[in-house]
Amino acid sequence: MNTLDVLVVGAGPAGAIAARLLAQAGYRTGLMDDIRQTEKVGESLAGAARPLLRDLGLLEWMDDSGAKPCMGNLSAWGSEELVATDFIRDPHGMGWHLNRVCFDTGLREAALAEGVQWYASKLQAVIAETEQWRIPLSMQDIKTRWIIDASGRRSVCAKRLGCKRLKDAPLIAVYAWGENNDQDERTLIEAVPYGWWYTAPLPEGRRVVSLHVEAKEAASFMRHPGLWHEYMAGTHHIRQLCSTQHWSSLRAAEAGSSRLAQAAGNRWLAIGDAALAFDPLSSQGMFNALYTGLRGAQAVANALEGNIGMVEQYCARLEQIHLAYQQHVHYYYQAEQRWAQASFWRSRLLAHSPQ
Repeated sequence: MNTLDVLVVGAGPAGAIAARLLAQAGYRTGLMDDIRQTEKVGESLAGAARPLLRDLGLLEWMDDSGAKPCMGNLSAWGSEELVATDFIRDPHGMGWHLNRVCFDTGLREAALAEGVQWYASKLQAVIAETEQWRIPLSMQDIKTRWIIDASGRRSVCAKRLGCKRLKDAPLIAVYAWGENNDQDERTLIEAVPYGWWYTAPLPEGRRVVSLHVEAKEAASFMRHPGLWHEYMAGTHHIRQLCSTQHWSSLRAAEAGSSRLAQAAGNRWLAIGDAALAFDPLSSQGMFNALYTGLRGAQAVANALEGNIGMVEQYCARLEQIHLAYQQHVHYYYQAEQRWAQASFWRSRLLAHSPQ
């Protein structure tokens, strides 16, 4: 029987950072995930993350991941004209295009280097016992005082504990990777009547392109991949950066905003996408993972010492972030009025209307 102070379930950026911080603070910490070394979509990180990574002592791990500079954004939103945003004017400087496998692996290795115990397993069950949890595994059970749910949008711990997930209008990203044949290092977003496209250059001469649509349209693209390529060829700007003929097979992932009805409970707390997941239009997802990994770990550390008020403050802060996000993303969707009566655009405005 392994006995821990904290078990972090999910070894993405949020989970790895939380586990590392708790281990550095002297707590017996475990990190559990069924790691599959597959490519992940979500490869951009804003320059605002730089001071956070610096304070966490993780900038060297960022450098070792081979991240590529992101110099700015281009967007065709509200009109066909491209509008440029240059990050040289951002007080935090340029952002990054990430190799997510390398980035996530680096953060996980940084956690293990601090003595975090690694469990290569899926979470099978969460059993409440007096003042602790028991997590059954095939070889040995784990007993832990606290659990941090860092399992992403699935929020597997919270769901097993009966916590409901609240979802806004469904949004599906249908995406692929290919060769990058363009020297422009900026991201590009282009709105279309049925949704919006995104593309960015990646490390090692690669490019990602993603189409964000409603679930019905996404299902059609997955059944008929040639249709996705036809739609891309019909864009004004995306097609100019995505001229390669060698694209990977299409993948699809849930991309709509969602959150737990409660981000914490008796001896558990959620971070990252498990707590609060954003529409990728907001460009907040990766930063939110880092930030909530930090703040969630601090809240749990205080709770372990008897100060449960930090957990309440963490939940209140998440609520503030959610309200600000809703206003932010509503503003951007409202800025695109060319197809205001189309199903996709109408549902975005209704879903993200400030309360």
